[in-house]
Amino acid sequence: MTFKPVSILWLLLAAPFGAAAISPFYQLNLTPITQNAPSNLSVFQGQVLAIMLVQPDCSWCKKQYKLLSHLVEQQPKNCHKLAVMMMATGGDRHTLKRAMKRYQSHFPITTLPNKLAQSLTVKSAPQLFILDTEGVLVTYHIGFMPENALRSALNGLTAKAQCKV
Repeated sequence: MTFKPVSILWLLLAAPFGAAAISPFYQLNLTPITQNAPSNLSVFQGQVLAIMLVQPDCSWCKKQYKLLSHLVEQQPKNCHKLAVMMMATGGDRHTLKRAMKRYQSHFPITTLPNKLAQSLTVKSAPQLFILDTEGVLVTYHIGFMPENALRSALNGLTAKAQCKV
């Protein structure tokens, strides 16, 4: 099921408006699990960012991961407009780090920030947050998002994105 961002996560969406506004997602403090994980999401500015909420031993999370990996691999090597970040929940940092190794992911992985966790009404996984190039939440989806729906959500967003290698 997909919800409009206005109906959920109001804390994160209550960002100031205007040219100087910084996305509330970019202000989240992240706790990295993998070495390539940033301390905040602002490093993805200019790209479309898919944030996938995962839990250990979640078969649907693994299917969503494979689909996102496939979409990222389809991008030209010299122009990545779509980035993917995983946020793990369902255990302490050590447990999550061990569980996330099973993904053998090249995507950055962090723990789910408390501020974001507190704003979620549903705690199941997978969940997808799709942010535009400015870090604004444009799609929030609970459960596995099929390829056609995911492509539809990304269509148009990536056209406005900047290339990153």
